[in-house]
Parts: sequence; C-alpha cells; structure tokens
Amino acid sequence: MDPTPRHLRKPDVEALLAAVAGPASSALEEIAVVRHALRPPLLQVLGQDHDATWAELVDLAATRGAWPASRVQLLHGADAPHEVPDAEAVLDALWDLVTELNEVRTIAPPAG
Repeated sequence: MDPTPRHLRKPDVEALLAAVAGPASSALEEIAVVRHALRPPLLQVLGQDHDATWAELVDLAATRGAWPASRVQLLHGADAPHEVPDAEAVLDALWDLVTELNEVRTIAPPAG
C-alpha cells in the first residue's frame, strides 16, 4: 500500500457528486448507487487497481483513516445491504464518506 495519501481533484469530486445526485426509489437502491459511485474515488485515493473489492477498499481506508470499528462494519454492510438490520445506518455511513471525500479529498486520520 502506498503510505502517501492521494487526493481527489475537483473534477473527481464533481463526478462523485453527480453520480449520487439522482433520486432513489428505496434505501437499498440508494446504497447500491452511492457504493458504486464511491468506488472510483476510493481506488484513486488509496492507490489501488481496479480489481480491489469493496471490502478491501473499506479495510484499507479504515487503516489509513483510523476509522472506528462501527464505521467499518456499516461500510462493509454496503456489500449486502439486504442482510443488514439497519439499511439506513449503512446509507448514513456511505453519505458520511461522500462528505469526507468532498471536503478533505482523501482518506487520512483525523487531525488533532
């Protein structure tokens, strides 16, 4: 793994936001859309190739970002949202990641 965080450029963030801008008919559909839209930026900021799985990306990001286990568990739930007890919590975790990538443009430990 490349220890240097990579950053998204403005067009990368704009593409992410455009991909998640449309309405969804259900929480499960929205999870699928947001998860799919997050994949390219995660690949980029983590320096991974396109065959990395969602679980691998989440685990790498969790290590780099020093994420709490609860966040990691919710983001892993995006792989099979129909099996999680709280799809809304998974969706909230995905949107938190969208927000983080929009604002910080990378995955890094919290400042401070």
